[in-house]
Amino acid sequence: MLRLPLTTDQRTEYSRLTVTPDMDFPHLFLVVADALDSGLVIVNAERTVCYINRRAEEILEVRANLASGHGLIALLRDYQVDALASEVLHDHERRETTIQTPLSKRTLRVRCSPLLLDSTLTGALFLIEDVTHISQLERSRRDMVANVSHELRTPLASLKLLVETLQSDPPAPVRRRMLGQISHEVDAVTQLAEELHELSQIESGRVTIQLAPTSIGPVIERALNRIRPQAERKNILVQAIIIDNQLPVLIDNRRIDQVLLNLLHNAVKFTSDGGQITVRTQTLYVDETGTWQTEPAVSRDNTPTTALELPDLSGFTSRLPVIHSAGLWMLISISDTGIGIPTEELPRIFERFYKVDRSRNRNAGGTGLGLAIAKHLIEGHGGRLWADSRERYGSTFHFTLPVG
Repeated sequence: MLRLPLTTDQRTEYSRLTVTPDMDFPHLFLVVADALDSGLVIVNAERTVCYINRRAEEILEVRANLASGHGLIALLRDYQVDALASEVLHDHERRETTIQTPLSKRTLRVRCSPLLLDSTLTGALFLIEDVTHISQLERSRRDMVANVSHELRTPLASLKLLVETLQSDPPAPVRRRMLGQISHEVDAVTQLAEELHELSQIESGRVTIQLAPTSIGPVIERALNRIRPQAERKNILVQAIIIDNQLPVLIDNRRIDQVLLNLLHNAVKFTSDGGQITVRTQTLYVDETGTWQTEPAVSRDNTPTTALELPDLSGFTSRLPVIHSAGLWMLISISDTGIGIPTEELPRIFERFYKVDRSRNRNAGGTGLGLAIAKHLIEGHGGRLWADSRERYGSTFHFTLPVG
């Protein structure tokens, strides 16, 4: 139960509940109410809003002068909360619930307590917390546990079947084949464990990125040389178009090698035989307003534009992200003529364990952690990593690195 420290005159005035917007609450109460990190709403016995603090205005996206004097249902637009208030006013017991706002899609935790003045029920007090971020983190945690379980289930089931087969003492050729498959499954589990550990280290800030001025040309060429044997088995042409090779970029060599190999490996994996993969570089300047500049740009109808567009192998143009730190940057783009990514899937491809519809490429394999790791590593350099794609035409992954 909550009792407000009101004087006798103030209790009399409040109990009438006839001066809703102008109630003479003690100054201390008003100061404390506006300092709360939670939204505070007071309603009378008829569930009419009497008071709303600043935090509640922010959470509910409403002005106090517009909310006061109206019903609770009009303020929260949720019958569940209105019913909760009715129950609290009826039995004087505290209750809480969680709701989602219909417009902003925020997740709110709502606690309701009866409001008493001299043991007389005069209304109810609501404390409202925005727990959207907490809910998202909890959902991510549950998704990660489910995804890890899913990724481990397949290799462990295969290992169990292979071991049971070996226990039946099969012929020597079968044993050798089974041992090779066991080794492959153990490698898959080991890779998953290593990538989980690495992602955990990166996200917790325990991975140090050591930046040094480096020419980007040899770094790209080294990655291409490592991926070419895999590409040649599918008759895929791999090439690089390197501009401004003399400008040094501030990078951690080992980490950028890791990013390039991950993106190139994906490009080869999802590109059909006889396809093409191209790595391009370009120097860009971002001013304080977030505008990208290389040289004065003119659109096809000869009107000036500040949006830089990059053609790729699929025949469409990739636009640079709107938000980026100011400065001089090296843009590296990896384009392929592969199967592409559906538009609705693009926003999620950098999530942990997320895999685009597995039926599209059943032999693709992978843990679903590579792009999440690459994104963290590029952002650790201060840059951005994003993708453009058209299904059946190919994909382009772009990332930026600071020029030193």
